[in-house]
Amino acid sequence: MNDSNVLDVLVAKQQIMDAMARYARGIDRRDEELVRSVYHEDSIDDHGFGNDSSGWGLAAKVRTDGTGFPVEWVSTTHLLGQHYIEVDADSAVSEVYFHSTQWLRDPEGVAWRTVSQGRYLDRWERRDGVFRILKRTVVYDGEIHSEPVRTPWVGPDHDRPKGVWGGHSIPEEAVARTVFGRPDAQDHSYTLFTVRS
Repeated sequence: MNDSNVLDVLVAKQQIMDAMARYARGIDRRDEELVRSVYHEDSIDDHGFGNDSSGWGLAAKVRTDGTGFPVEWVSTTHLLGQHYIEVDADSAVSEVYFHSTQWLRDPEGVAWRTVSQGRYLDRWERRDGVFRILKRTVVYDGEIHSEPVRTPWVGPDHDRPKGVWGGHSIPEEAVARTVFGRPDAQDHSYTLFTVRS
């Protein structure tokens, strides 16, 4: 492989890693445009559990207008692990590990946490100089489980904010200054990022 081929492969791999980061961010921030930027318009996403659609169809599911994810889904967090990527000219394949947590609220107001792990197996194609997903298959590894979340704080007195079991309470003013994420464009990260892909 000559130097120009090495550089092309490195640029391709970086484009794919950046696209995967946009995907996770777009899903978690409910940013349809960001999720769409990862897929070709004619792509297929085999997400499993009846969530099979085009990539742009999956992107539409992040809408907060009642046509997307169920309103009970309060938030999601997608953590990406290792990226294994093979590039062949204008085609590529990748395997990216994920750990996903969804927070839901049931009709009685009880918060639930659903956790899953797996891999995104993607076929990529470069068109107009940009790699995007052509075909995604989500493979679930290990457990998928849901559990009620009774309190965010450790005990024995769960109504007091604290970092350790039986520890001192975190002062209210410190809790009030803490920045919590949001599943929309009001998330604090949008004050940092202004460039859209």
